[in-house]
Amino acid sequence: MKAIKTEIPGVVLLEPEVFGDARGYFMERFSQRRFDELVGPVRFVQDNESKSRYGVVRGLHFQKGEYAQAKLVSVVRGRVLDVAVDIRRGSPTFGRHVAALLDGENKRQLFIPRGFAHGFAVLSDEAVFQYKCDNYYAPGSEGGIAWDDPALAIDWRLPAGGIRQTMNILVTGANGQLGREMQRLSAVSPNNYTFTDVAELDVTDAGAVRQAVAQTRAEVIVNCAAYTNVERAEEDEEAADRLNRGAAENLARAAEANGATLIHVSTDYVFDGTAHLPYTEDAPTAPLGVYGRTKLAGERAVAESGCKYLTFRTAWLYSEYGNNSLKTMLRLTAEKERLNVVFDQAGTPTYAGDLAMTIFSIVEGGYFAGNEGLYHFSNEGVASWYDFAAEIAAAAGHDKCRIRPCRTAEFPTKAARPAYSVLDKSKIKETFGLEIPHWRESMLYCLKNMLR
Repeated sequence: MKAIKTEIPGVVLLEPEVFGDARGYFMERFSQRRFDELVGPVRFVQDNESKSRYGVVRGLHFQKGEYAQAKLVSVVRGRVLDVAVDIRRGSPTFGRHVAALLDGENKRQLFIPRGFAHGFAVLSDEAVFQYKCDNYYAPGSEGGIAWDDPALAIDWRLPAGGIRQTMNILVTGANGQLGREMQRLSAVSPNNYTFTDVAELDVTDAGAVRQAVAQTRAEVIVNCAAYTNVERAEEDEEAADRLNRGAAENLARAAEANGATLIHVSTDYVFDGTAHLPYTEDAPTAPLGVYGRTKLAGERAVAESGCKYLTFRTAWLYSEYGNNSLKTMLRLTAEKERLNVVFDQAGTPTYAGDLAMTIFSIVEGGYFAGNEGLYHFSNEGVASWYDFAAEIAAAAGHDKCRIRPCRTAEFPTKAARPAYSVLDKSKIKETFGLEIPHWRESMLYCLKNMLR
């Protein structure tokens, strides 16, 4: 392997030695010892891979502060123009960029140190792109620069008509947990996102929905709106149905009329919880209460509308935003010396940031096309509410609160909840090549964001 200096010190092009004959070839893609000799002592902790189509421009992305990343990037198949922009204040090369052609034939790799924004353009029919990072992915620390920023004047080596045109994406329920996460992620997208909540768009009004979809020329609709108060739904089924079924139907019909794809979010509460193995997408549904029943009706309305759709069932959602189980347990374990939490309901706590990133990646890459259908998404692993509370208290240092496991029967509620609602995620992982974090890892990340 040899190192080729670029016009910006620290950004290095690496060219591996390839040994080959008529039978094929061999190359050492990475050697820590050789890398240290040529570049310096950088320790990579994460490997990532993405696939994109011709004309896609990704970036320019970076992570801020303690979450900054150095990257070693390469292309396994296809050809890309890889770009690194110096964003280090005070650097003599601040605002300048390096552009390098990487492809599956030349095997070159580009090392990008911390303090740079990174992006690439796909120059072949498709490209499979790999990169190592020396710091873990942290969605809450992301920043971005517009790929077409005139001050950078990057020549992406694509004809004017070759750059994939930006999409128009309409997001409903923008002030909820998932919607807020989608807003944060959209800041680094070249696409046009329109975010609405009830003040901007009443999704239960079919006429208003049709008008909004037509006016925004939405190609993708992400429905984050839902009636999620499980207890209150038992007292007001009409309101729950209006939002969980009626709004979903309105959006689906508008999507079908305008040729858009609808991404809809549903719940694990469509199951009765009598299974002992994770639920697959084709498992029989039997909701126990109004919330689950109206969400299932929404799923069916979407499927029967004739629109192109992807429905994601998820579970036990929490985030830094709004009211949710993590925030409740964080507060209670800080206030109380004793706390009883049920241990006979098992599922998977799911960070809204992880679900949002999955939806965002599918939308941004155009991977929704041809992959329509029903999917399950949650974090990995299994927990009871007791387990979740105990982990939250331990991570937050709330060791004065004694948490006791108890049975659901000790806390009578209006709404029955499934005793077991773990979701099988094999389909979504295989279809989109996902690596999903364990619930404990994502919980710790969310807590770190909340407590810092």
